[in-house]
Amino acid sequence: MARRVAIVSVGMDKFARHKEESVEEMVYRVAKKALDGAGLPREAIDSVVFGCAVDAFTATSAAEKIAIGGSGGWLRPSMRNCTSGSTAISTAILAYTQVASGVHDTVMSICFEKMSDCRPHPQHVFNTVYDEAWVRPIGLNVPIQCGLEARRYIHLYGITELQMAKVSVKNHGNAVDNPYAQLGKKLTVEEVMQSPYISWPVKVLDTSPTTDGARAVVFTSEDIAREITDDPVWVRGIGRCGDSCWFMGRTNFDLGRLDYAYEAGRQAYEMANIRKPADEIDVAEVYDPFTYKEMQHCEALQLCPEGGAGRMIDEGVSLREGKLPVNASGGLLGEGNPIGSGMSRLCWAYLQIKKEAGACQVPKDVNTAVCNGWGGMYQYNAAMVIGRD
Repeated sequence: MARRVAIVSVGMDKFARHKEESVEEMVYRVAKKALDGAGLPREAIDSVVFGCAVDAFTATSAAEKIAIGGSGGWLRPSMRNCTSGSTAISTAILAYTQVASGVHDTVMSICFEKMSDCRPHPQHVFNTVYDEAWVRPIGLNVPIQCGLEARRYIHLYGITELQMAKVSVKNHGNAVDNPYAQLGKKLTVEEVMQSPYISWPVKVLDTSPTTDGARAVVFTSEDIAREITDDPVWVRGIGRCGDSCWFMGRTNFDLGRLDYAYEAGRQAYEMANIRKPADEIDVAEVYDPFTYKEMQHCEALQLCPEGGAGRMIDEGVSLREGKLPVNASGGLLGEGNPIGSGMSRLCWAYLQIKKEAGACQVPKDVNTAVCNGWGGMYQYNAAMVIGRD
């Protein structure tokens, strides 16, 4: 039987479009904050699991080599995880698994990304991930890919651009209170609607910014967690699912419905013994590189009925003061989107449960939270449920 695993600390630093710090320096900052928060020396860490979505951002073929020194992981077991944007949660799941299996007692999960070193723009790196024989010749890139997905989504469920704009207003506004955020701002729906299209129906203000940043999370076994804190936050459920990178090999043939995300959420909820997520989840931090992705993920995680994310934002359910707050920190849209370091969603879920989210704290009691990560060409999803006993 798997051991119980707790999160005992997180390490966070400000996200920025261009950070002067190197990857090693960014990793050092968050690792030290996580260790200090748990009251642990560097020697207490048995293993380090690194997550970075794109090697090319660091101009290496193994970005984790750059991060080992800053993490304090010298001469310790280490692993690298990469599942595109879902690296944000699949890395944490890998760290959890090492503790749950009994292989290690204390494991640090560190995710990082330094997108600004890529010239002239990170999109030029993303363009290289597409199959050069079948996909790249048609000119597909991330914005166009997501525009296609968004078009199918709004056609399938009747979602509107106005509802997408409301998500942007919510998340950018929430990020104003986030001391680590890159892009907190007070917007109006009209400003979002009038922003230029990137790929219809996705506009500039429907889109998260490119970002540099890092995050760290410390996972421990139950006995160590109880030595550190009287109020442990447990990993209650995990789920992962991926689809083929080849369009012709997909089971998820309808871009409007994220079958793989539904499956990841189902796995996590089954493990956590959650039967009615919309009633049992107190707060959610979901992966929102675009406004419509937050809406899709709310549906896939059963935080609202399928096709009901538009009503969810219209009725204020997902506002910070709403019945089920979503991205009270600002999400990727407001905080910034350093791909793998979207593990920030897990960090904020933890802080909400601990009542340590500062001005981003939701006004109700939080005992159970869910977070997820998404990546690939409509391909991966990973979900984690955490909470108190």
